[in-house]
Amino acid sequence: MFLIMLALAFITCLVWDSQLPWWALVLSLIIPAVWIVPIGMIQAISNIQLGLSVITEFIIGYLRPGRPLGMMLFKSYGYIAMFQGLAFTQDLKVGHYMKVPPKALFWAQTVATFWGSLVQVAVYGWAVNAIPNICEVHQANKFTCPYGNTFFASSVVWGLIGPARIFNPGMIYNSVLWFFLLGLLLPVAVFACSKVWPMSSFFKNINTSLLIGGSGYIPPGTPLSYLSWGAVGFVFNNLIKNRRRGWWMQYNYITSAGLDIGLAICTILIFFAIQLTNTKVPQWWGNVDVFNTLDASVDLNVQKTVTPGETFGPQSW
Repeated sequence: MFLIMLALAFITCLVWDSQLPWWALVLSLIIPAVWIVPIGMIQAISNIQLGLSVITEFIIGYLRPGRPLGMMLFKSYGYIAMFQGLAFTQDLKVGHYMKVPPKALFWAQTVATFWGSLVQVAVYGWAVNAIPNICEVHQANKFTCPYGNTFFASSVVWGLIGPARIFNPGMIYNSVLWFFLLGLLLPVAVFACSKVWPMSSFFKNINTSLLIGGSGYIPPGTPLSYLSWGAVGFVFNNLIKNRRRGWWMQYNYITSAGLDIGLAICTILIFFAIQLTNTKVPQWWGNVDVFNTLDASVDLNVQKTVTPGETFGPQSW
């Protein structure tokens, strides 16, 4: 199966003008193969996945600047491959808790992936041609294509402009590169402190990967998002774990999967029952005041705007 997908990847990159040479495709596949185990270990411990999105963009942006299409392909093979692999592993772990045979679950994932790919391409093709003003900011039913816009913005910043014009010496964000050194030294420093003061639990409870990697969710995550995650994590992984450990060991991760499924089902129901029919929902503090904060209101959180003809950043790249 891997060889078939690999052959299709080479055909895609070499037959068409993909801006991605064969050696870059090979490199994009080596990256997730190397990182899937260490990042999977961090995800298993902390429930935070340190994505390779920016790293892959950074690498291909330096290797092949000015090629946005090639950058997106490199990012997809280098980052999405690891993301999907860990997602499948996570599902297999839930199946292990539910006593589902691993082989049966693997084939269910394989068939669903193949069929889902065909359905998504068909639905996207239909949506682009059938939904008015799709991907526009003020689209009536909120079909604003946030993930598509993210890929487009990344292709411009990392592919068309390129990281050399942003991070090289003398450029506007060159000082950000110091965080590579900080990320390398901080775990070593925390580990050394835990050995120097072995009786202290403070340093033993610091997870630098979680501390730094968790901040990557801030856009679009808000303090409200972090407070919600922290509250749920504290209840299930502190209170329930310490007071009802038997229940926690048997049902904690299954409950998490059930909440995810419930969210997906409710999202579909809310769209068809309320948004699509333009039904006005009851107004209360839970769905009114939350949008009148610095996190949600553009009018409140934008401190400076550009005038017509003014640019944000350098006058030229």
